[in-house]
Amino acid sequence: MLFVLLWATYAYFYQSTHHNEAARFDQLRAIVQDRTLEINKYWWNSADIIHYRTGGSDHIYPNKAPGLTLLAIVPFGVLSLCLSVFRTIGLPEWIYWHALTYLTTVFTVGLFSALAAVATYQVLKRIGAENYFPVWAIIAIWLGTLAFPFSTVFFSHQLAASLLAIAFYFFFKLGRGEVAWGPGQLASAFGAGLLMGFSVATEYPTALLVALLSIYAVWVTCRCKLPPKRKGIALGIWVLGGLIGAGVLILYNISAFGKPFYIPYEAYSAAGSDFSSTYAHGWLGLHRPEWREFLHALASITILPQIGMLYISVQGWRVYACNPVLWLSLPGLGVMIWKRELRAEGLLIAAMAVIYIFFITSYGTSIYDWSGASYLGSRHIIPLLPFLALPLYSGARLLRFAFYPLLAISVFYMLLATAIEPRVPFPYENPARDFLLPDYLRARWAQNTSSLFDGQRNLTKDSTAFNLGKLVRLPGRYQLTPLMLWWLIAGGAVILATKRDDSILQQQLIGNETVGRGAVSSSKIPVLLLFLFVTGTSLPPIVRHAMASSQHRSHGLLAKYYRSANWSGPTADIEIDPEINFDWSRTLPLPPPFSVEWTGSIVIDQQDNYAFGLIADDGALLEIDNNVVVDVSNGPILSKKTSTISLSPGLHVIRVRYFNILFGGSVRLSWIATGRPEQIVPTEVLIPPKPSPAPSAR
Repeated sequence: MLFVLLWATYAYFYQSTHHNEAARFDQLRAIVQDRTLEINKYWWNSADIIHYRTGGSDHIYPNKAPGLTLLAIVPFGVLSLCLSVFRTIGLPEWIYWHALTYLTTVFTVGLFSALAAVATYQVLKRIGAENYFPVWAIIAIWLGTLAFPFSTVFFSHQLAASLLAIAFYFFFKLGRGEVAWGPGQLASAFGAGLLMGFSVATEYPTALLVALLSIYAVWVTCRCKLPPKRKGIALGIWVLGGLIGAGVLILYNISAFGKPFYIPYEAYSAAGSDFSSTYAHGWLGLHRPEWREFLHALASITILPQIGMLYISVQGWRVYACNPVLWLSLPGLGVMIWKRELRAEGLLIAAMAVIYIFFITSYGTSIYDWSGASYLGSRHIIPLLPFLALPLYSGARLLRFAFYPLLAISVFYMLLATAIEPRVPFPYENPARDFLLPDYLRARWAQNTSSLFDGQRNLTKDSTAFNLGKLVRLPGRYQLTPLMLWWLIAGGAVILATKRDDSILQQQLIGNETVGRGAVSSSKIPVLLLFLFVTGTSLPPIVRHAMASSQHRSHGLLAKYYRSANWSGPTADIEIDPEINFDWSRTLPLPPPFSVEWTGSIVIDQQDNYAFGLIADDGALLEIDNNVVVDVSNGPILSKKTSTISLSPGLHVIRVRYFNILFGGSVRLSWIATGRPEQIVPTEVLIPPKPSPAPSAR
C-alpha cells in the first residue's frame, strides 16, 4: 500500500526535460536506435555535453555518469516498441516522444524510489517493532524532502539514493540474522554489492557513501553468527557483486573514451572550456575551502533561505520553508548513537552526513555549485536522504509535538515544488516566498516549456510538462484535487492498516482485546488530520480564483475586427478573445486585408520586470499604459521582438494592434516574469473594458 501510494504520486507528474535529462535521453535514443554511445545526432537540445576528440574526429557524449541511462535501456526499448504501434496508426511524433519520456521516468526513477521507500520502511519496522510511525518517517523523507520532486525527473540522484537504500536494507537483515545461510543470504550479499557498485556508475560522488557502507558491510558480516568460512564466502560474493556493478562504468569508459577511468567533467578543466572557472579550481572543482568559505557554504545549504534544506521562517502570518522536518534527524542521531543496538547504524549515518556535507561545501565557490544549478535545496545531498529516515524516525518519536507540523510544512512545499517546477531556474532570495507560494495561489502548475526531439511543441496549453489533472484539461485551480483525493484514500488506508497491525501485535503481547478497539479509535485522529491537510492544500487556489472572479466577471480582451489593414471603417465583428494566440495559416477570420485591435487591462499581482514578446505575420504593435512596448509592424514576415518593462501591482491599460495584408497570418502575445518560462499571456490576467459587449459569432 505504501509502495502504490508513492509510485502513483510520482506518476501524477511529468516534468518534461531540461539539459540534464535531455542529454540522457539523447544517449538512450542513440543506443537503442543507432547502437552507439555518442550523441552527435541529437545533442542540440542539451548543454550538458562534452566534446571528446579521438581519431581526428569529434565525439559528443553526456557529461553525466552513465548508470541511469544504462539502467533505462530495457524499459526505454520495451516502451518504444509498445508506443510504436500507436505511432504507426497516426500518433504524432512529438506526443510519442513525450509519452516515452514520461513512462521511462515512471518505470525507472519513480519505481526504484518507491521500492527503496518500502525497503527502508522494513528497516524502521525492525528498529521500532511497530508499523504505524515508520510510515510517517517514510512519508517525511519520500514526500517531505527533495526525494519527492527528484522522483519525478530523469536525474540520477534519487536513483543512486534508492540503490544505496536497498543495499543497506540487505545488510541490515544480514546483521540481524534474518536470512538463513544459503541462497537467500548469498543473493542478499551479491545484490547489495551489485547495487553499491552500480550506484557509483549512476552518481560519481556516491563513491564516498559506498566506502562507508562497505565498512559497515564488513562489520556486519564479521559479527553475524556464521563460521569463518561462510563469512568469507559472503564477503567474496558481495565483492563480486560490487565489481560487476562498478565494472559497468569501466566498460562504458573503455567503449566511449578508450580508458577505464575517466570522468567526463575532466573536459571542463581545460582553460577556456565551459565551466572552467569551477572545474579548473582544485580537482574537478573540489578543493579544501578556507574556514570562512566553508561556514558560508555550510550555512547556504542548511539554514539560509536561498537553498538551505533546513530553512524555515515565519514572516507575517506565513511560514516559508524547504525541508525543515530534517531538523529532527539531529536529536534522532544522538538517540541512535546512545542506544547500543543502533550505535553502528547511527555512527554510519553520522559519518555519511559529515563526509557528504564536506564534499558539497568543498565543491565550487557559489550557491550555483552547491545547489547543483537548481535553486531548490542542494540536489547533491539527495543520495544521503534515505539514510536520514532512521535518525528522523528516532527524533520524531522523541519530539512528536514538533514532528507533525514540520512534516506538514515540508510535504506542502515539496508538493508545490513538484507541481510547479522542481528545477528552480533562478536564484530567488527566498524560493518559497518569491516563487512557490505565489504560483501556488495562482495555480500556475507544470511550467516547463522545454522540448525534447521534435521542436517546441506543448503537450498542454502552455507547457510541455504536465500533471494528470492538467493533461485532462482541468482548470488550474482544480488540478491538484485528484492527487489530494488519492492521498486521502490511499494515505487513509495506510494509516488504518498500520494501526490495525499494531493493535494485533499489542493484543498478542498483552492479550487485551480492548487494545484493538482503542487503536481503531485512535486512528480517526490522524485520518482527520490528513483530511484537513489535503483540504487545506486544495482550497487556496480555488478561493483565490473565486475572489478574483468576483472582482472581474469576465476575462480576455475586447477584439474589434476590421475589413481593412489600418483599423479603419466599420467593424466587421466585436467579441471577447480570451488571449492573443492565433494561427490563421489555414483559416482566416476575414478575407485579407484585415486588421484587429484588442483593448482592455492587464492585472499585475506583484512588482516585477516583465518581458513581453510579440510575434506576428504580417505586423503588430503592443502598448501598455499608452506607451509602445513592442513593435513588429515593420520587420520581416513572422518576426518576433521582445521588450522588458517594469510594472507595479494593479491594472494597466493594454492595447494590441495587428494587421494582415495577404495570405495566412498569425499573432501571439507572450510574457516572461522573473525566473518563469515564457508563456502566452493567460486569460485570467486580461480584463476587457467596461461595459463588455456580448460575444458574437464570427
